[in-house]
Amino acid sequence: MSIAFVVFLLALLGAVGLFAVWTVRQAVLAPYEGRIYPNVTVLGVDLGGLTPEKARARLEALSGYDAGTPAPGALMLSDGAHTWTIPWSEAGLRLDAEATVQKAFAIGHDDQDLVALLRVWRGYHEISPVFAVDPEVARSVLEQLAPEVAVPPTDATLQLEGDQLVAVPGQPGRALDVDATLDNIIAAVAHLGLDTRFALAFELVPPRLADTKPVQAQAEEMLGRRIDISTVDWFTGEPFNWTLGREAIATWLGVEQAQDGSGPSLRIAAEAVEETLVGLAAEMGEGRGFQMDGATEEVLSAFEAGGGTVELRLTHPPRTYTVQSGDRLTTIGARFGMPPGLIAEANPDVDLNRLQVGQELTIPSEDALRPYPAVPGKEIVISVAEQRMRVYENGTQLYDWPVSTGLPDSPTYAGHFQILSKQENAFASQWDLWMPHFMGVYVAGGGVYNGIHALPILASGQRLWEGSLGSPASFGCIILGIQEAEILYTWADIGVSVVIE
Repeated sequence: MSIAFVVFLLALLGAVGLFAVWTVRQAVLAPYEGRIYPNVTVLGVDLGGLTPEKARARLEALSGYDAGTPAPGALMLSDGAHTWTIPWSEAGLRLDAEATVQKAFAIGHDDQDLVALLRVWRGYHEISPVFAVDPEVARSVLEQLAPEVAVPPTDATLQLEGDQLVAVPGQPGRALDVDATLDNIIAAVAHLGLDTRFALAFELVPPRLADTKPVQAQAEEMLGRRIDISTVDWFTGEPFNWTLGREAIATWLGVEQAQDGSGPSLRIAAEAVEETLVGLAAEMGEGRGFQMDGATEEVLSAFEAGGGTVELRLTHPPRTYTVQSGDRLTTIGARFGMPPGLIAEANPDVDLNRLQVGQELTIPSEDALRPYPAVPGKEIVISVAEQRMRVYENGTQLYDWPVSTGLPDSPTYAGHFQILSKQENAFASQWDLWMPHFMGVYVAGGGVYNGIHALPILASGQRLWEGSLGSPASFGCIILGIQEAEILYTWADIGVSVVIE
C-alpha cells in the first residue's frame, strides 16, 4: 500500500469524524445553542430546553420564588450549644433569579469537549439557587436576637462553702458581634442551601469586678458579728427570738467596684436584710409578721454598730368570719375582743343590723387595737366582773382601785388595748359632759373613743355617777375616782397596755 493511499485513507477517516461531530452538533447540541441543556433543574423545576429569559420567567413565576418574594428555607444560627432557626422570609434572604439562570445556563456551554458535552446532555444536574440578602433586614434580625444569645459576665464575689468564705473570681460574658456575623452571612449567602447552620460571631465582655480577695478579710470580720432579733405577740404573750450569724449575714454581703475604680468594696444589701426578716416572720405562723416600716433600718443600724439586739414589732393579719345563727355584732365583737365600731368600719357595705347566716365579715387585725409601740413594764388590767382596776409596773402591782364600767346597753368591751390618746379634759358632745384626765383606749365607732377618765362633770357642774364606783354605770368608759384618775393620767404614757377582761 502506497504512502499516498494511506494518507488518503487517513484524510477520509478524519473527514468522516468531522462530519460525525458536525452531525452530532447539528442534531443534538445545536438546538440548545441559546438554551439551557436538558435535565438541568433548580429547586425541583426543570429548566432544560428553555432560553435564559423563559427560565428566569419560570423561576419568577414559581409560587414563593417570584421576584421580591422571600425564599422558603431557614437560616439556622448556632452558638455551638443552641440553634436559633429563622425563616429566610424574615432574615431578608431572597432568590436571585437572574444569577441562578446564568448558573444553570453555564452548565455545558462553557465546555467545548464533545464527550464532556454529551455527558452533560445525558446527565442530571440539580443547580443550587443563588440568593441575595437585604443587609438592613438581616441586621435587624440579628439585633433582635442579640439579647437572647448574650451571656452577661459574672462579677467576682464571696460565698460561703461550708463554714469557709471563698473568693469566687469573675467570669467573662459574651455579646453577639452583629457586624461580623452579618459580614459572614453576606459573604457566604450565595453558597447557602435551603437550610444551613451558620456560626454566630461573638465578642467577650469582661466582668466589672474580676477579683474580691482584697476585701475578704473585711468580709470575715463582718461575718463574725451577731444580730439578736426578738419580738412578742402582745395578744398571746408568745415570745420569739432569733440569733443571726455567719450564714444569714453572708446573704447580705455584696461586692461591687468602688466608685473611684480603685478595686472591690463591700456593701450590705438592704433588700437581702428585708428578705431575711420576711423569712423569720414566716416562722411565726398564723399570718403574723413584722412591722416592716423601719425594721430593716433598725437591723442595719445594729449591724453597722458591730452587732447587737433589735426588738421588732409583731403584726397580725385581718381575719374573715362567717356569720352563724344567733350572731349579733356585739357577740361577734366579744368573740374576737374587737369593739363593734371597728368591725363596722371594716365592713362599710354590710348592714350589720341585719346579719345573715353565711355572710362573711372582715375582722380587723388586732393591731388596730394597739397601733403604738408597747411601753415596757407598764400594764393596766380592768376586771369588768369585779369592777376593779389594777395597775402594774415591772410585774409589781402599784394600785388596786374600784371602777365603774359600761351599763348592759352600752357595755365596756373586753380585749387587749393600749392608751391611744390623752386629754386633760375631754368633752363628750353626745352626752353634754366633760371627762377629766381622759385616756382613749379604743374606738367605739364613728370616731368616738371609749377610755378611762375621772367622774364626769355635767354642764351644770354636777359630778355624774358619784358614789357609783364599784358598779356598772357609764356609757362604755371606765370611770375612776378624781384622785385616782389624776395619778393614772400622770403615770400612763401613750402605748401603755390596757387589758379589759
